Amino acid sequence: MQKRRDNLSWMQNKDKVVTLSNVSNQNFILELPTGRCRLDAGRTLRTLGSVTASPSIKALIDKGDLVVKT
Repeated sequence: MQKRRDNLSWMQNKDKVVTLSNVSNQNFILELPTGRCRLDAGRTLRTLGSVTASPSIKALIDKGDLVVKT
């Protein structure tokens, strides 16, 4: 049986996925649309780019505590 890995995905457009990196020395509880998520100091999280529109996350990005990579 041939594997069909090329078309199987939970998301069709993978460009919408970003990486949030916590570059501060503090742990954060992020209020995401899907619920709360803990992002410890020095850790990264792969998530949808739409979460960067959240006011609390946008404030952390503007402050320099979180870095977004595409």
